[in-house]
Formats: sequence, structure tokens, C-alpha cells
Amino acid sequence: MASRIKGVCDLTGYVVDYSQDLILFHTLDLDSFSLNGYTVLRDAEIAGGRFFDNAEFWQHLAARRLKLKPILPVGIVLESIPTLLESISLHYPLMALHPERTKPNVCYIGSLLSVSKATCTIDDLSRNAIWSGPRRLRFNDITRIDFGGGYERALAIAAPKRPKRKK
Repeated sequence: MASRIKGVCDLTGYVVDYSQDLILFHTLDLDSFSLNGYTVLRDAEIAGGRFFDNAEFWQHLAARRLKLKPILPVGIVLESIPTLLESISLHYPLMALHPERTKPNVCYIGSLLSVSKATCTIDDLSRNAIWSGPRRLRFNDITRIDFGGGYERALAIAAPKRPKRKK
């Protein structure tokens, strides 16, 4: 059943996969009460949670009546942040990287250009769907990764063709 997770962000969703350090959720949008993309959190970032697995919770009843069925996305590898990002980039055009501890309420959306030992570089896409160039982020600063949601899909559709950049 869906759970509400507290940590650097609040998240409601279904756990669909996990590794020693990373947890993959099929995200539940509480405004529309529909499944909306995926979120990966580090286990260490989670401060607590509440599981809606009891019939007494309205969320449990609503999910059952709406026949919500979480889906494990194909090909997503939770071995490490670098392998996760590479696997996301093979299956999804955009990902949102959140450095919530250092920059709350900020996320960087883009396509993966490269990974190194401690960083990744994305081709950054602005909230106006304009390619703004490479942006490097340290893996240690990334607290959350979203992909496959309506926002990322809409930006990918609205954005102009991505310029050729060196990987």
C-alpha cells in the first residue's frame, strides 16, 4: 500500500524496488489521487513514514476502489547513484535532480550528459523548456531524483530539439 515518507521532502507513493541505499517509489499524486512518475530517495534521507495499509485509512480504501496498481519501471538499476542516472537516461528523456539539503525548493531538470566518480552533468532545461547548457551536480548533494512524471513528460514534449553537446 502507499506510504507517506518524511525526510528532506514529503512523498506519498508505493515502494516498487529498493537496494541497500536507494528506494524507488511509484509516486502517488494526492491532488489527483493518481500514480504520477517515479521518485528515488536515499534510505538515509528518510526520517519517518506512515503506511496506509490498514482499511481504516481513507487512502487505502480510495486506492483499492480506484484500482491503483504500482508498476516497476523496466531497466532502472538501483546499484548506485551513477548507475541509477545512467539507467534512467536510457529509458526516460528527462530527470529532475533535487539538492534539497543545500538548495531547498530547487530542482534541476535535464538529460544526462556524463557521470564521473563524484558528479554528474546534465543538459539543463529551464522551467520554460529552454535548454540552458551543462550543469554539474555532486552526487552527495542530490537528495531526490524524479523521472517519468507528468511534469517531466510535458517539458520533454514542449522543449525544442536538444542541441548537440559533448558528453
